[in-house]
Amino acid sequence: MICSEIDWRCPCDAFASLEGEAHAHLLSAGDRTRGDWSVLVAFPTRIITAEPNDGAVWLAAVQEAIDARTVDARAAPTHAPFHSGLVGFVGYEALKSIEPSLDLPPSPYDLPDAVFGVYDAAAVFSRDDQRAYVVGRDEGVCDQLAKALGVEPVAPPALPEFSAARSNFSRQEYEAAVSSIIGKIKSGDFYQSNIAQSLHMTVEDKFSPFDLYRAVARESDAQFGAILQYSNGAVLSNSPERFFQVQPQSGGRRIVVEPIKGTRGRSRDPAEDAALAEALLSDPKDRAENIMIADLMRNDLSKICVDGSIDERAICELMTLTNVHHLVSRIGGELREGVSMSDIFRALFPSGSITGAPKIEAMGAIAKIEKIGRGPYCGAIGFFDDAGGADFSVAIRTLIINKTATSVFAPVGGGVTLRSNPRAEYEETMIKARSALDVLSPQAPQ
Repeated sequence: MICSEIDWRCPCDAFASLEGEAHAHLLSAGDRTRGDWSVLVAFPTRIITAEPNDGAVWLAAVQEAIDARTVDARAAPTHAPFHSGLVGFVGYEALKSIEPSLDLPPSPYDLPDAVFGVYDAAAVFSRDDQRAYVVGRDEGVCDQLAKALGVEPVAPPALPEFSAARSNFSRQEYEAAVSSIIGKIKSGDFYQSNIAQSLHMTVEDKFSPFDLYRAVARESDAQFGAILQYSNGAVLSNSPERFFQVQPQSGGRRIVVEPIKGTRGRSRDPAEDAALAEALLSDPKDRAENIMIADLMRNDLSKICVDGSIDERAICELMTLTNVHHLVSRIGGELREGVSMSDIFRALFPSGSITGAPKIEAMGAIAKIEKIGRGPYCGAIGFFDDAGGADFSVAIRTLIINKTATSVFAPVGGGVTLRSNPRAEYEETMIKARSALDVLSPQAPQ
């Protein structure tokens, strides 16, 4: 492995010179991100995509690339989570290649169902000690990346004026959809489901997805920030939720999932804010919702983990971010010998936190009610490192930009249980959309 320390600069400033470069990505970055590291990649040696009806061919190609690039974890030159490997996203509809029996609407976006770039180098930024490095397995690509990085601070220009947000659901329609799900739960079809609406905003002239990313990131301290740039669109995310993380350890590998269920908006008044947090912690509906998904994900992990190794580090723990309080659970286990990264996706994807339970039944209901695909939203964003690690977020708090950079889609949703209140569920989606709407379209959705 090659490692060269470079002068520290804000990761967004380093990325500014790669604005608009297809397959140049920045993960876990943002002015107020809580992550210890930011990872910047560009100039992939190969692109692996999943188009609709590709079947599992793309997943096999991803696994083949992972197997061909494995390096000894002890060779990693820094403590960064990524040095070289595969970076990209898996969209919600990619599940059809894992579970062909599901009849899902196609993605409404120009992007493939999944895209991974294979990268021989990365720039990694430690926020703890403000040190930065270019690392990788190919000296030429490392030099190319180092020369391409921005150095000087770049002030983002003002964003253009976007149209008022329009949703594919009216408020009344969304509340009726929630009521419909409650009825299906009472009938025993499933015991939880997740319904989303998609907010859509437009602008007359082309705008910069990178400028939008920086503006939205300033309003959020979610851990898993990302901007993924493609020739046919862009994906921006400020997700608070880890899908799964794999860490190589002496004698094996550990996997952890961190599902989020349960949300409250925050208040500027400290006493009221504390009361909102306490109400979330004690709410029987939110706790039941979180525990049901924790059970589902524990069951998913049992397919790939050593018997008896699964543990619960946290159940219904409070997570407080800039705009919201959440409940998060943390469940992990030791991966069985021989379990591949594609095996992990087959067992876990998509995260139960954005489908409901049981998964297949809930997803069937989602498809019939929402009537449109989700694309990158509710999929996964992250990386497979050549040293055997992996880290993916659940693609929520995510914006999808069309290929002409004149439209922004902001899907938002929430879990529905027997105790759900349709009006409250709609309000929860608006709380989750707040950081994006404050930047893009402060007017109430139409």
